[in-house]
Amino acid sequence: MNYNFTDGVRRALALARTVAIHLRHDYVASEHMLLGLLRAAESDEADVAMCALERLHLTHNRIKAAMERMLPPGRAVIGRGELPYTNWGKKVLELAIAAARGLGDDFVGTEHLLLGLFRQEKGIASTVFVGLGVTDRALVEAIEAERNGEPRPGPAGNDRAGAAVWFLEIDGESSTPIYEQIIARIEEAVAMSRLNAGERLPAVRDLAQELGVAPGTVARAYSALERKGVLMTEGARGTSVASSVGQGSRGPRADAMDALVELLRPAAVAAFHMSVGAQQVRDALEVAMRDIFPA
Repeated sequence: MNYNFTDGVRRALALARTVAIHLRHDYVASEHMLLGLLRAAESDEADVAMCALERLHLTHNRIKAAMERMLPPGRAVIGRGELPYTNWGKKVLELAIAAARGLGDDFVGTEHLLLGLFRQEKGIASTVFVGLGVTDRALVEAIEAERNGEPRPGPAGNDRAGAAVWFLEIDGESSTPIYEQIIARIEEAVAMSRLNAGERLPAVRDLAQELGVAPGTVARAYSALERKGVLMTEGARGTSVASSVGQGSRGPRADAMDALVELLRPAAVAAFHMSVGAQQVRDALEVAMRDIFPA
């Protein structure tokens, strides 16, 4: 069988190179291919790969946020010419062709590229998917359901109209208390516009059940976020992102610089003990600010 890449795959691979250049990486690997696939899907509402991921309640922003936490900072100066694929990047394409063969297709579409990214187990893309709870069987079933035109299930954890769908990743083995992890994840989501002003969050008991924690843990996190002005609770309307939240919404603070120094100094000290230079700290800060301060 002659396997031809669809326009969607070609566009995703071209955007993968653009992503690599933007990140100042002098190679194309699975992480760039996944981000290229996400970008390509933005202009195609019928993209099979992204529609299949949505069936698994994996949104573009959720995948992108998980991916960017793992991307290494780059400092390469990119010249003209094609960027080389890493060996594992080439393996993704081989696995995509194998996936097409397995599904009986004579073309390689975005759904096959997605399977290739997942099945290349040594790549960052696969690591991200596994961390988000994706399994090979679930991914194949979602792709087949999408291609067969089966109706999509409603969003997970959203039994009430108007409630924001929210997924929290917590680490039960971390030394950081669960309620602090919840606070940090919600604050990050608001800063990155994955949660916007007015969007409702799940009720305390609903989120606690989803996370498998005590309701008091979620209530403690919500209360702390209310005190910070990030969330607000309005009786029967539930808890939502405060309408005034956002950069500059509460006006500049006179002690903002002192507060920032207090927050960042422990990170600088930790970097020193990791034998990391000042420029690397600045580069890491640039990566951390991405999608929060895009300019």
